[in-house]
Amino acid sequence: MSELVSVVVPAFNQADYLREALRSALAQTHRELEIIVVDDGSTDHTRTVCEALSDSRIRYVYQPNDGTKGIGARNAAMLLAQGEWIALLDQDDRWAPTKIEKQVACAAGRSDIGAVFCRVRFIDGDGRVTGEQAGPLPQGDVFHLLLPNNRYHAVSGMFRRALLPQIGLPHAQVGLADHALWLAVSRRAKVAAVDEALADYRIHAQGYQEAQRRAGGLLRFADDGWQLTMFGASLMHVGCATCRRGHARARRGATKSYLRALAAQWRAGQMGGSGRTWRSAWAASPRWLAMPWNLLPWMLRLAWAAARGLVTAKP
Repeated sequence: MSELVSVVVPAFNQADYLREALRSALAQTHRELEIIVVDDGSTDHTRTVCEALSDSRIRYVYQPNDGTKGIGARNAAMLLAQGEWIALLDQDDRWAPTKIEKQVACAAGRSDIGAVFCRVRFIDGDGRVTGEQAGPLPQGDVFHLLLPNNRYHAVSGMFRRALLPQIGLPHAQVGLADHALWLAVSRRAKVAAVDEALADYRIHAQGYQEAQRRAGGLLRFADDGWQLTMFGASLMHVGCATCRRGHARARRGATKSYLRALAAQWRAGQMGGSGRTWRSAWAASPRWLAMPWNLLPWMLRLAWAAARGLVTAKP
């Protein structure tokens, strides 16, 4: 008997991209799908797009915007899911027709597999391919690898719905929700991967990647990363040296993220909040940052950024 896969799609004011995403889901060669679209308070034609596709597998749910940038909408869709697997599909991404079929086959007969991924292609706002994720992706017991770094894109992943009671929705309260979800899953189950690029991750002007490039976006990203680091710490194995090393790397990564945000603030002439950003950078990994070979290069970078910021700052 074919396994039902629940496709969860958070949507907000990108109806034309959403149409393309839903068509890619409906075109899957694995036909046993339910597609749950949770509209996070859109004011465009998102509802019309869902209704016009006229497929009984699409379930449209509207909720007022909750300010969580799609995390709440995705979680609401997960809680409505009835499938053996939950697959993530953001409104501006898309799938190759065989993605779900190959992932289900990859996990067939393997009850120890809690999540399955594939590689992704990168596309621009017009759908043109701009690159491809390098492989192979990590498989097996990947929790320690995920503590400092995430190799998986949301659009590439699906996980067993049976894990939800165990993990809850930790990604509802934690920044970088995708990474938090994969950490929670991999702490409890093994991971498999199909070594093919079967999903398209879109990078465009209204997307998360572009928002992150701005000074405020970099600071929010750093704060999210710190939240994630603390969440990962709560999942660590007691007395595990490998966990401790991974956590230390994650803390160093948080420090670097705060320093990048600080440099961007200074370049933009935003000196007012920079003290808080510097304190956060120091608190994340003080021993690493205090090493002269780490501190001096960053101080020189920040001095250069400050000089540019002071020159370009608006009166």
